[in-house]
Amino acid sequence: MNARSNPADGAGDEFLWLEEIEGERAVQWVAAQNARTDAQLRDAAYAADFDAALKILNADDRIPFVSKSGDHLYNFWKDEAHPRGLWRRTTLASYRSAAPEWEILLDIDALNEREGISWAFAGAARSPDKSRALVSLSFNGTDAVELREFDLATKRFVDGGFQIPQAKTRADWLDGDTILFGSALNADDSTAAGYARLVRKWRRGTPLSDAEVVFEVEKQDVAAWFGVNRRPTHEAVAYWRALDFTRSQIFVEPQHGAFAGQRLRLELPEQVSISLEASDLFVSPKQDWRVGDNTIVAGALAVIALDRFLEGSRDFAIVFQPTPTRSLQSWLETRHGVVLQILDDVRGRLELASRGNKGWAMRALPDLPDNASIYAENFGGEDEPALGSEIVLTVTGFDRPTTTALWNGEGAPQLLKRAPASFDSTGIEVAQRHAIAADGTKIPYFLIGKNLSAGGPPRPTILYGYGGFEVSLTPAYMGIVGKLWLEQGNLYAVANIRGGGEFGPSWHLASRKATKHVAHDDFAAVARDLAASGVTTAQKLACHGGSNGGLLVGTMLTRYPELFGAVWCSVPLLDMARYTKLLAGQSWIAEYGDPENPEEWAFIQKYSPYHLASAAKTYPPIFITTNRTDDRVHPGHARKMAARLSALGQPVWFNETVAGGHSGAVDNTKQAQSQALGFAFLRSTICKG
Repeated sequence: MNARSNPADGAGDEFLWLEEIEGERAVQWVAAQNARTDAQLRDAAYAADFDAALKILNADDRIPFVSKSGDHLYNFWKDEAHPRGLWRRTTLASYRSAAPEWEILLDIDALNEREGISWAFAGAARSPDKSRALVSLSFNGTDAVELREFDLATKRFVDGGFQIPQAKTRADWLDGDTILFGSALNADDSTAAGYARLVRKWRRGTPLSDAEVVFEVEKQDVAAWFGVNRRPTHEAVAYWRALDFTRSQIFVEPQHGAFAGQRLRLELPEQVSISLEASDLFVSPKQDWRVGDNTIVAGALAVIALDRFLEGSRDFAIVFQPTPTRSLQSWLETRHGVVLQILDDVRGRLELASRGNKGWAMRALPDLPDNASIYAENFGGEDEPALGSEIVLTVTGFDRPTTTALWNGEGAPQLLKRAPASFDSTGIEVAQRHAIAADGTKIPYFLIGKNLSAGGPPRPTILYGYGGFEVSLTPAYMGIVGKLWLEQGNLYAVANIRGGGEFGPSWHLASRKATKHVAHDDFAAVARDLAASGVTTAQKLACHGGSNGGLLVGTMLTRYPELFGAVWCSVPLLDMARYTKLLAGQSWIAEYGDPENPEEWAFIQKYSPYHLASAAKTYPPIFITTNRTDDRVHPGHARKMAARLSALGQPVWFNETVAGGHSGAVDNTKQAQSQALGFAFLRSTICKG
């Protein structure tokens, strides 16, 4: 395929028909490809892996992760008897017991049987008095949802209550009789990226069509977002005009103080993260920000009283200052101070920043492990004027089963739940190593496997990566991978390449648009380092990634085929000429560039796997997976790439499921199937010989 003046128009694309998601010819092609893959990969070992994976996913002793609202802890739970799940709740006292008593609110499987629709639960927003909820229902895992009002006492949907047809929607309560929502219901309501262009206020008892437009953005913008703060004495609504995936204009409408009832744009950089839970405005810019005589560096956290900022003051106090190895991932405002979630050389740290007479002081939260990922979330507290006092901590590591704990600002966190071990970790070691990129940058990666320090012959190894959108890859318990891969003595590596957020905003900005290839080159450097170290060889090394990571491993196939013995490519972007025309692709132009701009297509085509695929090269086998209900990354990417590689005589396997959406997580059976097929593919490639 040659460069064109407008490559996005699809002219000359012989496989364009595979973009017709439910097209008869396309569906027949998918069925034939699935049958071919099943015949090749579904053997006795596949069946054993499927059973093992499903057992882990359905285990009764898993942690039931909860969120607190009012007096209750809410959980969504799937198991063998309830494959689509139960929305349920309990009390903290009951949750602390070995066998909590759960109050079932909504049985999704029973709902599906009544209505004859394959719904999946997609979350719920509880009303201010906690008596009702706005429940989001997704068809087979799509991002688009149908929204319905639900009565928590009667456990029924409210007749004549708030209801919004299926669309990409977000909604929240202003009060018991008023909601705000943004919904891409039709072309006028939608941006070019397919998200809501308008935010509306809807009062109970009035038609949906009469809902008042209270905020709107332009058609070419990505979306109109909003957030509602109902904290007593700090009530406010914030609105975001998302210009692209990285830039926003932010507006706030406080209900108290000198600016009550006014909507004011915050004079902030367009690339910034903020929070304003109470009286303060916390700001973390993505690029250095010159404010008066001072500069707030990218990735720092600064604070000022919101009213003073609106009055024109700019004397920010610095709460956190990044270093070359320490980056701020997120923060929580609490009554005790600001809880900072930090990565220190890709290892989790939690620190409490407290305001004193001499500025902000930092101290580490006590009794937390040194080599793990640690996440913090507020545990209720949304109705407390002085901010919440409790946070729930989630601690996990590659070989460390996940635990949760509750911290109230005093002493050590108190253990809540501990997950069971899903695999035998005897002899498992975790090592952090570094590859050297082409420009000399050190690229860290984790290597996990049995008896690493003992050496030995090269072993089959999976290299996983993502490298985009400032997403950080951190240690997480490897339940299924541990059972199906590590127990057999194989190795697994996780690459912290540029494009992610492991070392702050600059790590992401180093691989965007014209420099997007940097993430791909970093990944190739890690692959070379693994082979050079002797733990594996190119023939025994596979790469795996999904979504943007699917693009990453697609470029490994087409740009660096000599480095790998197999490629496992999940829900990928691959046709970078047409990605902006397919579903949510328009929203990612800030990450990849615009193929309809000739200057930007000039660099995009250099890493577009669909356009680089060639019969003149020898490629390793590739397994490409997608989902028909994925309304984020179009399944046409995977379909067309598989068809093109097949036409070129290259070794390719393909599988498309018909339920699950982009994450594939709405059904444990489908998840187990996808994992088992992937490992069956690896057994037939890098594990042979």
